[in-house]
Amino acid sequence: MKVTTERTPNCNAVVTVEVDDDQVQRALKNAAVRVSRIRPIPGFRPGKAPYARVERAVGKDLLLDEAIDELAQSLYKQVLKDANIEPYDAGSVEVVQKQPVILKFTVPTRPVVTLGDYRSIYIQPEPVEVSAAEVNQVIERWRTEQATLVPVTRPVQLGDRITINVKGGIENQTQIDRESMEVQMEPEKLLFPWLEQLVGANANTPLSITYTYPADAAAPVAGKTATYAVTVTEIKETQLPELDDAFAQSISAFETLDQLKRRVRANLLAEKQDAENNRYADQVVDAVVAQAQIEYPDSMIEDELNVEVEQSKDLAKRLSLTWQKYLELAKQDESTYREASRPRAEKRLKRLLALMQVAEAEKLAVTAKDVDVEIDLRAQQDARAGGSAEQTRRALATSDSRRDIEFTLRLRKAIAFLVASAKGEPTSGKIVTPDMVLAERRARAQAAAAATAETGVSPSGLITDPSQVRAEDWPRGLDHPLLPGQE
Repeated sequence: MKVTTERTPNCNAVVTVEVDDDQVQRALKNAAVRVSRIRPIPGFRPGKAPYARVERAVGKDLLLDEAIDELAQSLYKQVLKDANIEPYDAGSVEVVQKQPVILKFTVPTRPVVTLGDYRSIYIQPEPVEVSAAEVNQVIERWRTEQATLVPVTRPVQLGDRITINVKGGIENQTQIDRESMEVQMEPEKLLFPWLEQLVGANANTPLSITYTYPADAAAPVAGKTATYAVTVTEIKETQLPELDDAFAQSISAFETLDQLKRRVRANLLAEKQDAENNRYADQVVDAVVAQAQIEYPDSMIEDELNVEVEQSKDLAKRLSLTWQKYLELAKQDESTYREASRPRAEKRLKRLLALMQVAEAEKLAVTAKDVDVEIDLRAQQDARAGGSAEQTRRALATSDSRRDIEFTLRLRKAIAFLVASAKGEPTSGKIVTPDMVLAERRARAQAAAAATAETGVSPSGLITDPSQVRAEDWPRGLDHPLLPGQE
């Protein structure tokens, strides 16, 4: 049996096998036995007819096809073992020719990740600040929420809330005839475009308003003139509460306005810091991905796209939409939706694979106690949200759930390691002083400058072996190839 193996850049192992004639003959005889059991040959018990009689009865082509199916299944396991192939997904087989029998197995293999010198990545996070204007914006929003509407006797102004009686419209079209209709006199929120003509109007004074719709307005009003009889019956203005200590006490537990502002500033700072931490972590991980060599089989990205589609289907269901209606609103069909999602799925997959390799290279382990602590935290969160902590603990105590949590925690540790390394902070767990951190930063900068001066390029290199992702990370039954037509 002649076997040739080729590894492709997209993580496929292509194994071509020229099957020995004696193997083909044995497979043909086995095929004849199986066929004669299903289609007994007259004069013989099922499965007992001589090969020649079965061949004459059903034809050699049918027996050869049956034999090739058997050979494909039996040789696949041998190919995986002999070629040391670790499959990611079920392989496929192609019959290259039948005389002699040549089979080509294409097996998607585990992704290969070769990291660059990620320890040389040095990025500083952006400083986070909160301005007085941002604090005041929050306070003003709260003042607006506490505002009251007070009747006034002056003419209408923008910002007022008025009550009107209105009758009229465009001739020979549907007319308006409403009484006691409340409208807000906000330039961006006007119910009718002609309402601005009410600015300066007095209460209980009938008005005749004429308005010509622009030529580019929607049909059937475009370019047409409407006439309305309008009477303002009530005018109310928005009055904001005084911005003082009493206001702070009315909406919070603080005694003074200054205390309230300090808390607002602290909350805004925490929110901004969280956002910056996330942005910074993404930037660091992207830098690791950019200098890594990441290869993966096509079926892996297809799996990611399947996850993306299923998540979108769940979203559509929560929005009370059918999947087809969701696609219609997005002006796509499922095929174009998958393709539009591909860049996002590829980015997510590369990040995942890079982080897994960092965790492997740095031997970042997650203990059973780490998982227990995470389960307890999630149970407490559910309890605070009104759920049952005990029910959450039971749900997360299964082996599959614990394994998923362990996987998530390992990725978190990889991100935390990379973030600390990029900041120049210690990653070994040793106690260090600020002077030691500064000395490390200076040493890095000097080493980088020296390497650049000597070679003309920034220092780089490979520091980890391109080992495969663990088999248990993608469990599936992979010991049978997909025959043509079984995809």
